This record gives sequence, C-alpha cells and structure tokens, in this order.
Amino acid sequence: MIIISIKVHEKYFNTKTDKIELKDRDGKRRAPNILLFNCHYGAGHKMATQGITESLPECDIHVVDIYAEPLRPLDPMRDFIPKWSNETLYNNMAKKEQNQLLNFVGNLGPKIFFLQRLKIEKLLMEYIVKESPDMIISCIPLVNPMLFSICKQLGIPFLVVTTDIDISAFCYGFEDNYTPIDKNQFRITVPFSKETWDQKFSKFLPKEIKNSLQYCFGYPTRQAFSKNIKNKVLEELRKDYQIQRDENVILVMMGGNAAKAAKIYATLLLKMTDDEIKKIVGQKNKRDKIRMICLCGDISQRANQDFMDQLNILNSMKGKHNNRVHIHACPGSPKIAELVSLPELCTVISKPGGSTVNEMIKKKVPMVYHISKVPLDWEKGNMEYGVNQGLGKSFKINDTANTDMQKDLVDVLSGTFFINQEIQEGRKTVPESKFIFTDNLRSTVKEMLLIDSQSQSHLLRINN
Repeated sequence: MIIISIKVHEKYFNTKTDKIELKDRDGKRRAPNILLFNCHYGAGHKMATQGITESLPECDIHVVDIYAEPLRPLDPMRDFIPKWSNETLYNNMAKKEQNQLLNFVGNLGPKIFFLQRLKIEKLLMEYIVKESPDMIISCIPLVNPMLFSICKQLGIPFLVVTTDIDISAFCYGFEDNYTPIDKNQFRITVPFSKETWDQKFSKFLPKEIKNSLQYCFGYPTRQAFSKNIKNKVLEELRKDYQIQRDENVILVMMGGNAAKAAKIYATLLLKMTDDEIKKIVGQKNKRDKIRMICLCGDISQRANQDFMDQLNILNSMKGKHNNRVHIHACPGSPKIAELVSLPELCTVISKPGGSTVNEMIKKKVPMVYHISKVPLDWEKGNMEYGVNQGLGKSFKINDTANTDMQKDLVDVLSGTFFINQEIQEGRKTVPESKFIFTDNLRSTVKEMLLIDSQSQSHLLRINN
C-alpha cells in the first residue's frame, strides 16, 4: 500500500476581471495548473488542443501526449524502431486510407487496451501525482475511465472534451467502474443540443454516464472560425487564388493524405458537360464557372509537390469537355477559416473528421463528406449528423472515375450548392453555429474550479 498526500488549494475565481485564478491558502493568487491530455494519432486532437489552449490563455496548461509520455511503456517499439511505433503505424494507415484495417484496429484495440487497465492506472497515477494539477482535461478516447478513477481518488476536477459527434468512444469502459459524483467534479461535453443529438447518439452510451453529459457545448473549434473576416483579407485571398468574378469555389481539403481521391474529384469535374455544370451552379447564377481549389499539404515533401503538379496539368487533359472548370492545386494553408469565409465558396469536400465537420458547421458551409470505399467507424456519426441536419451530402468514390460516379457527383454538388444558396438567402438556419466553444469552456472551467476545500490535505490509500 502507498499513502499519497495531496495538498488542496482553495479555489477562487476573480469575478471582477473575468479572469480564472486560484487563491492559495496564504492568499496569493495564481493561474490554475491544468493537465491537457491529447495524442498525435491523426490531426483532430491537435486542432482540439489548439481550441482549448486558445480559450484559456491565462491558465498554466501543460499539454501532454498521453501515449508519448505517461503511457510510453505500452509502446516499446517507439524507442527501438520508431517507424513501427503505434502512432507511426496508425498515421501511415490513415494517409493510405486503409479504413478497413483501421476499423479492425479500432474495434480490437480498446479490448486489448483495457486488459492493461491496472497498469495504465498505475502509470497515470504516478504521472498525475508528480504534476499535481488543479484540473485535468482530456480530448482523447479510451483513457477516460482510468483518468476518472484517479481524479475521483485525488479529488481533481476532470473534464472530457469530445472531438466527434458520436462520443461513444470517449465513454468506452465507464460501464465497469462509473459511480456518479458531483457534476462539478466530472463532465463530458456533447457538441450540440439534446433535441438534435440525443435520439441518435445517446443510445450508444452507458446509462450511468448520462448525468455527466453537458449539452450545447460546441466543439474545440479554433477561434479563427468564430471571427468575422475583413473584406481586405478576402480580397487578398481572391488575388492569391486567382478567383474570378464569374467563378464559384469548391474547396478540396485532403492534402497529400488522400491524393488519389482529390485527383478523381478533379477529373470528374473536368469531364462534365455544360449542362451538368449549369445543374450544379444553378440556371440563373451569374457566377456560371467553377474553380476547384485543392490544398495539397506541405509541398516541401516531394510526393505532395508532385501531386500538386499532376492536378494542375489536368487543366489541359484530353477529354476535357468545357472551359468553365479550372483546377487550382496549391500548397496547404493555415488560413482555412479565411478561405471558407469567401462568399464565392459554395462547398467543401473533405473527410468527415470531427474538427473539420464542426468548423464548417460553424462557418455555415455545406460539405461533401468524402467516403473512400469504407468509412471510418468513428467518423460515421459526424457524417450522419451533417446529412440528417441538411448540412451536407455524402459521396463514395471508387478507384477510377466513371460515368455513373460523374452523375452521382453532379447530384451531390448541385445539392450542396443549393444548401449554400438557402443559407446565404436566409431560408435555412444553422442553429449549431451559435454555440460558442470558448464561452462554454471558460464557464465550465470556472464552475469546476469553484469548489472550496476546508481540509489541508487528503490522505489517499492507493493499491500499489
């Protein structure tokens, strides 16, 4: 048995300055120490981390890749053969869109992971006690039941910020050890309202966890997506991307990770007839042309540069049916929020990752949800929610472009262009865009830290 003594500070929020602070027992005020657990499996967790840290600038946030630091012993190959580490293997499969294999790993992995539960809790306990945080935030799945158990023992507030609309992966494992506690000690975020979310997605959750759900939270949306973009910035983008007055814009955001798919979209669009283009943009639209902007990622990588060149060459390909479509392949950009603010932009084509889907909802931009043969299990909910709410259309591609796929794409694009027109003309509202993640996160952190403690320390008896 190990006895651990944890000093408990008095919680304090400065209501006069709207600043989140703690007050030590000697009266000194300081920034809260927050442990933010993320991981580098995919890009969504990085976007979530950015959104959280931007929203809590006065807090002392220690961002921790949970698999690279406290749980590193679970991945011994990381040190000896880095290219065979769990993270590298996962990211390589994601780049190649090996979704069947990823789904298999996603189903089997949690079961194997939970067989090591006691070891995981021991590793996390040692790390958390050493860091002595005032609060823990997690934006990753699987580890949350273990973190909950530790936080409950140590009396540390614990917030799970989810990054997919179907949050079941973030609740996996709670059936076994969850016992309700005060909501200011533990919460799990739900991105949207109970009315639009609950019927479809709550049925996958353990019943015991539902009292800890916090609805209408929004997502860890990066702050740039909540800002109005100045006309000067938009005009600069038009020049940079050579957008003409008679062009509608389609933005393809898959970079080098799904190069083959982006090429198929470009090829299908270039082969369309004038009548098909008219059906997409609308018969009475003064902007009767299409510019497809394809972001190709980091072009310092040779593969991405080659891909960008291949896409641009398509503009002079044989079999091109019209001059009303132009493919504009270019490097990746940090100015996504600005790009999707262009009034000429009618739709975004991308995989239905949680961060991307929510950021487009925030900007009221309809999406074409890209499916490569088999969708990823944890992305299905994002796509289903968008389709059911009339915020986008799904589109599945095969290995090669063909006539049937071209007809399907005409229908899908004409649908998203129409959704965009309805939104622009005020005939369709997007209630989800009103949720402000920063405000919700800040108010939640304040509430969870406003727990006064009269005791000087806790004596916790922890099984070794």
